[in-house]
Parts: sequence; structure tokens; C-alpha cells
Amino acid sequence: MNDIVFVGDWIKDRVLGSGSFGTVVLWKHKKTEEKLAIKTCKWGDELTDKHRDRWTKEVEMLQSCRNPNIVGSKPLPSEFIKGLERGNPSGLPIMCMEYCSGGDLRQQLNKPESCSGLREIQVRQILSDIRNAMKFLHQKKITHRDLKPENIVMNIVENTEQNNISPQTEPRVIYKLIDLGYAKEIDFNSVCASFVGTLQYLAPELLYSKTYSNSVDFWSFGLLAFEIICGKRPFLPFMSPAQWMPHVEKKTHENICVYETFHGDIEYSNNIFPENHMSAPFKVLMEDWLRIALEWDPKLRGRDSHTRVRFNIPTEQREVSSNIIIYDLLENILSRKIIKIFSVPTLSRLAYQINDTTMVSDLKKWIGQDTSMDIADLILICPNTFTELGEMDIVSNYWREHCNTMVYLFNKTYILQKNIEPEVPKSVQRCLEHPKALYNHKNSQTLYKNSLYFVKNQSEIYESLINGLLVRGESLKNEGKQLLLKHNAVDKSISNLLAKEEIMKRLIETGKEQVNKLRDSGKGINMLGGFNKTFQDTDEHFLKISKLQQAWNQLSVRLTSAKRRCNEIVSDDIKNFVAKYNYQAVYANAFKIYIMARKSEIIGKEKHCDDIMKICYNCLKLRSKILLEIHHQPFVVKLMDLGTEFSKISDIVTKAAENTEKLTKDLSDYIDDLNNCIWSTINLAVSDGDNLADIPYSVVSFEKKDFKIGGPVSKHCQKLKTTIPNDDKLKSLIEDSLKLRLNQVNLSAEVNSQRELLKTTIFDFSFLNECKE
Repeated sequence: MNDIVFVGDWIKDRVLGSGSFGTVVLWKHKKTEEKLAIKTCKWGDELTDKHRDRWTKEVEMLQSCRNPNIVGSKPLPSEFIKGLERGNPSGLPIMCMEYCSGGDLRQQLNKPESCSGLREIQVRQILSDIRNAMKFLHQKKITHRDLKPENIVMNIVENTEQNNISPQTEPRVIYKLIDLGYAKEIDFNSVCASFVGTLQYLAPELLYSKTYSNSVDFWSFGLLAFEIICGKRPFLPFMSPAQWMPHVEKKTHENICVYETFHGDIEYSNNIFPENHMSAPFKVLMEDWLRIALEWDPKLRGRDSHTRVRFNIPTEQREVSSNIIIYDLLENILSRKIIKIFSVPTLSRLAYQINDTTMVSDLKKWIGQDTSMDIADLILICPNTFTELGEMDIVSNYWREHCNTMVYLFNKTYILQKNIEPEVPKSVQRCLEHPKALYNHKNSQTLYKNSLYFVKNQSEIYESLINGLLVRGESLKNEGKQLLLKHNAVDKSISNLLAKEEIMKRLIETGKEQVNKLRDSGKGINMLGGFNKTFQDTDEHFLKISKLQQAWNQLSVRLTSAKRRCNEIVSDDIKNFVAKYNYQAVYANAFKIYIMARKSEIIGKEKHCDDIMKICYNCLKLRSKILLEIHHQPFVVKLMDLGTEFSKISDIVTKAAENTEKLTKDLSDYIDDLNNCIWSTINLAVSDGDNLADIPYSVVSFEKKDFKIGGPVSKHCQKLKTTIPNDDKLKSLIEDSLKLRLNQVNLSAEVNSQRELLKTTIFDFSFLNECKE
């Protein structure tokens, strides 16, 4: 079929893949641009009946398995039936499938940047899609029997969804199963007895037992999951299945990894390799899942038997009391929300499992425990909105499914901690400590992989640091804007206070003038006692308002200066620093050396690895220089100073708002006191005035000093032009006058008691001292 290039309007593009007896070719329609993947058998009469049956079964299953994560079949254009007749000597049905443009998963894993596994976002997507496909097949009582990276292809779909907070510009990838050639339908109680599949992904029972069930797919799925997480298989990947299976048979349920040490010893581990890109919570969850998927006993594999009390009974009986949980458990794990944080002060990645009720205050407690930083000094900033997370905010509001850093962590007292030690893989440490050591094929491969991972990881940490500093700069701009709004609101309140103060001042000035005139005339002095206290209190209040105004004017100047400095772009300084110090050259050299080493390695021959050792040394040297220089950079000092300044200004503005509210309320109270005092005096004067014309003398025209003990009262009486013939009426008028005098005395006593209460009022203006600093 290699010589067939045109079939009707279809043009042969390229060969996508070639198996033991099948070839997949990509065909493209020259008018519609439609693409089809067409699989034909490349053999003829030499095919056995078993092979013909396998091909026919694959065609039937492909047509019956309609699932978004299994490559679907398409109607074969009629022109291909005759056009490919010459290239299909077997006469078997031609398979027409949808074309997945992203290649297969093995190609992705073979990339140098994937040497220590894929990113968590990719891993989650792969596990979700393959889980969906495998569960679908098993529900239809079909076992795949050949699950491996080569049989998973990537279909790239343009993402049209728009998100205002975090727009998705990258295309979405859907992972799909292909090659159902080894798939076989299994009845509920039946087992298979044919040796199929790729050897490295075979379940143990395919070598040790004559029969097996669909639990073989659980084993292959576990191996696949481990490999996409770590970049290599979990069980002695440098050995053949016949060599590594005897060692793996000895593992316990807790063991998910068996590896060979530098000196050739066999070790069992309960954890995945530390060189990976998984967050800590997701890593722990996947380790629990891998224990179930990689269970040696096929009767227990994928089931909840390990969680039950085990008795000494045959595995056949144990199976009856257990349930398959491998797919539901994985679905539960993938549904968990994990908030990912980059800690700028410690240059580390933090991650925590959250739910829809987790608050920021809870998150800060966890961070404080892990980093030993004071919770009060922690600042969490969302990189999408550049806003600081509030204590009572719900953390899930900041969770983004396809985001590696959802929140940046900062400390109020410093930008970076001193003497931050890097995390260096053990193989890299050994190489740096013993630069003249010789490495065999296995150890050198491990060293080159871990070295590239180390350099890449340091480069990404540095990139996150720079992005964090830029986010902090933008957050300070945003904080300055919000602080200005808060300042303007308080400034408006102070203006309202000053307006009320102006009205009160006019009232007080007028009141003082009138009181002074009455005192000069000597009239009604006994009614003016309450005004003196009001005048004195308001004068003290005016002084407090004046101090507040002076401090506020100073604060406004201070805020304006900070705002101006904040608007001075620090990004230019940061970019200049990055241009001077970066990992691009170091990573490019590590990348190049890794590729050369992978191509030139000779199995069985030992060699020095001084080339990659120098790269790792230069990486550590550059890291030390960056951390030493960055502490003294002007943009770092500016970010720290502005953060401290805004924090102080915010506290002062808050206290100013509280004191403005209190002063405003007290001023209103003084206005009420003045009104009460005025109207009380008027009421008293009116009450006394009603009886002045009828009494023989005025009881309000003389002061106490005018009367002498033992002296005649009549000397101080005013003669009336008319006489009062009725003595009883005169007595009644005098009694009424005395009652009025008694009421006045009681009122004066009450005023005095209120005066004592006012003396106990305390005002807190400690913030004014801060304003003057």
C-alpha cells in the first residue's frame, strides 16, 4: 500500500503507526480538509485463523464501543473499498477511525522534559479519561489486555470557553484508548487463557497462572499511572518481566515500588519516587490508590479486601465478600480540590486539600504549622485579581482546576528567608560529593534524569519567585487604590465633622457673647450656671478636632507619597534582574547533555558523568548568587517598604475613622446639651415671668449677697403702686414663687451630676502620635 498516494479526492498524508500485522495511515480530503485514520492488514494468505479472528473482533468492538475516551469508528468512504483493494491482500475489513492529532502518550513520555513524569494537570486528565474508558469496557464485560502508553492517543480540541478570571487559551486534550485487537469479551464467571499484551505491562498471573480475569487491566492501569507520575515504571524497570516479577512477588500490600539502589541492592518502598511534579496531597492519595491497583494477588487487586479484617481463608472465598473499588476510588480522588500555593519567603510549593467550607483562616493555620511563620504575618494574594485573601473568605473561591499556582504567599516582615536550602535529589548529591565516581548504564540514566529534573525544578522555582514579586507589585498598586478609596471615605466624614464643628463654633461664640452681656448687667446670673460647662467641654472638643485635622493632613501627604512610589513601575527593575540572572543557559545545556547521554549510552560500560555534574554545580552556584543579590535589589526593598507603609497607613486610617465617628457623635451630643441648656433656661425664665406683675417683690432680681442675716427683708423689697387687699392671695403667690425656686435648685443639682459624668469620658488619640512620626 506504500505506493498508493491518491484515492479519489483523498491524499495520503503519512503513516501514523505500524504494528505486527496492521498499518494505520492518515488520509486527508483535498477539498474539505477532513482527516481519517485508516487501518489495513499488511499480510495476505500467511495470516492464521487466529489473526483473522482477532482482526474481525477488533472491527466489531470498535464499531460497538461508543465512548468519548475510546477512538471511534467512522463510515469508510466508498472509494476506499476499491482504491485500497490492491493494498489489502488479506481481504479483511478496512477500519476507518477518527484522527487524533496529538500523537500517542508514549511520544509524550519520551520527551526530555517528561523524564520525571508529567505535570499534575496532565496526570489528572489522563487518569480521568482512561478510567472512563476502562470502566466502560469492563461494564460491557470486555477486558482490554493491552493497556499501555502506546495505545493511548491524544485528541486536541480547541477550547472555546472563556473565563473572565482565568481565560483558557490553551487547547484541551482528550485521551483515548486505541487498538482493541487484544480485547476480549468475558462472561461474569469466565476467565481467559491466552498470552497477550506487552510484556512489561503484563499482570503477574499472565506468567504464573493459566487463567486470568479483567483484573489484569487493573495492574496495567496501575503501572501506567505510576509511569506518568514518575516517568518510569515502579518495578525494576531495567529488568525483564521474568527477572523483576520474582522480586515483586515478595512485596507487601503497602509496597508500591521496587527499585535497585546505586550499589545494586533491591529495595521496597511505600512511596512513589520523590522526583515528580505532584502536589503533596495528591501524591498521598495516589499512593493509596496504587496499593490497590498493584496488589499482587489478582483476587484482591482493585478491591476493598485490604480494608477488611483478613482471615486465613482461600482467596476464592475472600473475593465473594469484597467489592471492586478501583474506579470509584479514583473518581473520588480526582474530585478532590487541592489549593496550590507558592511560598515566596521559603521558595517552596505548598498544597492543601480543601472543601467548600474551608476558610482562609484555616489555611493560614496549616501554613503556619508547615513553615513555622507567624500567622499574623502571612499575606495570601490571588494572582488573577491581585487582591489579598480575607480571613473569612472561602478558599474554594480561589481554586482553579487547570492552574499550577492558585495563590502566592508572602510575609509582612521580610521577602525571603535567609539560608534557604535547595532540595537536591540523592543521585545528584552523590555525584557532587564524588565527582570522579564511575556509573553503569542504570545509574547513569538515573543521574541524568534526576539532574535534568533538578535544573528544571530550580528554573521553575525561580520563575515562580519572579512572578510572585510581580504579583506583589501589582497587589500593592491595588492595595494603594483601595486604601485611597478608604481614605476618601474617611476624608468625607472628617469634612462633615468640620462642617458641624463650624456650626457649633458659631453657636458657642453667640452664646458666650450673650452670657457675658447678662453677666455684665447682673441679671439672671443664677440661671447661667449650665452654660459654662458646655462652653468648656466644646472648647476641649474643638481642640481634639483640630489635632485630628492636622494629623489627617499629614497622613494625606504620606499616602500621596506612598501612592506615587507604588505607581513607579517595579516590573522594569525585575525584568532587568531576570535578564542578568536566569537559568535558560543552564537548562539548555542540561537538556542538550541529557539527549546526548540517552543516545550514546552503551549498556555494560561504566563511565564518568562529569558533564552533568558540572551543570548541577553551575545551577547551585547560580542559585546562591541570585539569592545573595536579590536581597539588596532596589525593587525588593521598595516592595518591602511599601508593604510596611501601606500596613501602617491602613491602621491609622482605620483608627481615624473610629475617632472621627466618635468625635462626630460627641459633637452631636454637645449640640443637644446646648439646646437643652438654652431651652431649660428659657422655660425657667418664662415660668418666673408669669408672676412678676403680681408679687410684691421680685425673687429673681436679687442675689444672695444682697441679704444680710438678721437684717430686715423689707429694705430690699420694691414698693408696689397698687395694694393687695387680700393677705391670703399674697401668701399663695409667695408659696408659688418658692416652689419655682425649689425646682430651680433641683435642676441645678441634676446638671451638676451630669457634669461629673462628663468628666469621666476618655478619648483615645494614640494614633495621632503615629501620624506625627
